[in-house]
Amino acid sequence: MKPYTETALLQAAQDLIAIPSTADNPDELKNAYNYALDMVRNCGKAITVEEFENGGEPSFLAYASGPRPDSFHIILNGHLDVVPGTPEQYQAHIKDDKLYGRGAYDMKAAAVVLTAMFCEYVDKVPYPLALQIVTDEEANGHDGTKYQVQQGVRGDFVICGDCGRTSDVHEIANEAKGTSFVIVGFDGISSHGAYPWNADNPIGKATSFAQKLHELYPTPLEATGETTIAITAINADSGALTKIPDLATVSLDARFVAGDPHFRNEATFAALINSIDPDARIIRFYDFSAPIYTSPDNPLLLSLKASAEMIEGAEFSFARRNGTSDGRFYGAVGNQACEFGIAGENQHTEGEYITLQAFRNYIATMRDFLEKTIATERPTRARSETLAVDAHTSV
Repeated sequence: MKPYTETALLQAAQDLIAIPSTADNPDELKNAYNYALDMVRNCGKAITVEEFENGGEPSFLAYASGPRPDSFHIILNGHLDVVPGTPEQYQAHIKDDKLYGRGAYDMKAAAVVLTAMFCEYVDKVPYPLALQIVTDEEANGHDGTKYQVQQGVRGDFVICGDCGRTSDVHEIANEAKGTSFVIVGFDGISSHGAYPWNADNPIGKATSFAQKLHELYPTPLEATGETTIAITAINADSGALTKIPDLATVSLDARFVAGDPHFRNEATFAALINSIDPDARIIRFYDFSAPIYTSPDNPLLLSLKASAEMIEGAEFSFARRNGTSDGRFYGAVGNQACEFGIAGENQHTEGEYITLQAFRNYIATMRDFLEKTIATERPTRARSETLAVDAHTSV
């Protein structure tokens, strides 16, 4: 098989961008999925493809022909779903040496490159290499990467091709905060709005809780290395303007660092909530996932850094993301992951793009990285440092 050309990969990225693969459009999600699957199946290599489906979301895992190994040495992880956009945002176009379109930056272009690099090197590297493609990362990742991890998929080192840097920023994210999304409920007694003394209004309880939580975890004025808890909604729908509701809810988006005692597991977070208001009840935990942490001394991380520095001619640093990726599901089981995608801007907004130079750099960096691993011997399986999070709560 000849190496993929830049022109071919750029066209593939534009083809994928043209597919509006959003969570509310399962047919188009499947079309994007099939596009990537066809790239793998038509590459002329002996490859095993495991297809998964959970919650109606398809994903696949590809590796060299044969049974799945207990652990892969390297997993290339990409997602094909995007957040909704306007019709014109799905019309990929090149202007001023930039590729524009929904998903150019997050992260269809990177998914194309990772798929191509897997196809080129799957039969060259002397260790188990896998490609993992999912379709639900923008939702929460539970039916894709998390589900595969629950089915026993493991990797010494996982590269998530998610975006996160602009062209003038040279970094690889070896850390990301843990995540917890929860809805907290406050019960009350309903009544007519004209007779509030007959009610026990839950809205007051909800707003008081929100204020006290904000005092414990105040919103920083800029990016921080500390735990943050954002209140994303306070809801109380009585169904009528003249009716006091009997339930109010507060939605929370927590991004926590390793070692925060309130986030050792779901129980300690629930205990924090109940310490603020003993009558608060957890309606639903949507997610509780460990932080990502990969040691700066990890040989594969250092090798990736060296490749990026050689290709881009700049020194790279390691960084902690306030957001996260599906790599968090590997952190929960002791594997190491990083986020390294294509430089661009305007993630999830109008004018999303990557630069063509960044696209070329990413292809060259991943080739150099995988090329170097051909001559290296696989070390004893790497394990992440122990985090102050119970892994069993995350998968």
